[in-house]
Amino acid sequence: MAGRGFAGLAIAYYLKTFFPTSKVVLFDPNPLKESASGAASGLLEPIGGRLAARSLRATEAMAETLELLKAVSRDSKKEVYKACGVIHPPIDEKQRQLFEKKVLDHPEYFGWTDEKELLVKEGVNVFSSDYLEGLFSLLLKLGVEFIPEKVVLDPDVKKIFLAVGDQIETFLPGRFRFTRGQAMQVRQKPTLFRLPKVHKGYVALDSDPEVVHVGSTYERLNLHLPPNEMLAIKELKERNKEIFPELEGLLPETVKAGTRVYSKDESRLPQALFLGGNCYALTGLGSKGLLYHALYAKELVLEENIKLFIVGNSKTM
Repeated sequence: MAGRGFAGLAIAYYLKTFFPTSKVVLFDPNPLKESASGAASGLLEPIGGRLAARSLRATEAMAETLELLKAVSRDSKKEVYKACGVIHPPIDEKQRQLFEKKVLDHPEYFGWTDEKELLVKEGVNVFSSDYLEGLFSLLLKLGVEFIPEKVVLDPDVKKIFLAVGDQIETFLPGRFRFTRGQAMQVRQKPTLFRLPKVHKGYVALDSDPEVVHVGSTYERLNLHLPPNEMLAIKELKERNKEIFPELEGLLPETVKAGTRVYSKDESRLPQALFLGGNCYALTGLGSKGLLYHALYAKELVLEENIKLFIVGNSKTM
């Protein structure tokens, strides 16, 4: 098993859960939170886009992720998420009318706040750093062995799973598209944001009530160059000025960057890939890694309810 992001840790968890006597070894040469998952805002929602359309397989994906979040919270004796809902202020009159119709048609999913903002009732704020740390700690307790090195494609191993983010390009060049996202963490008054909020950008909560995560950039060019933090900060302030005007006078404590991997398939769902031999991959989670990582990891481990794309032979990679 390679990769310690959301998908990689989830695959290792389900391998040990369903095959407890099997030897599971997790490889990753990078620090735990140096990945797109480590830079993730923590927003977990069953909707996407300006139309607030319900994502494919949203109900089952939300349920599976929540079960994994609960398992990590129980083990770590620390809540790694907050099931509080997510607010979406309408950007313009057209979107406001759309949101009003959503509330009328689907009151089980949506509410309308006193401030005339859409409340996505199922929305969850995951504390990504705590979740990654807690899930990794749980894996070690379950008997997963960790080796801080790159995985070796050993033909004698029963199965090798790759969840390596943008490094999938090494194995499958040209199959995916990438964007880099940057977000910053700032200190604010604990009473300013009680719920996460999504507008042109977003403000997500942290387990520290004085910290919020502000995002995000969507960089598609020059991804081979190091991130430009100053430009990112400027863009993030501009993107969030309507919902967080106080941000202009704040300095970020940290700025994190991560590269999202998107499937070119029109469904935009993650892809479970059979690379040939004993090698499988889970990739293409895009900006919905929190929504889909648990469901797809579980189904890939059990080889059920999931379409495996056959793409090559691992012996040639």
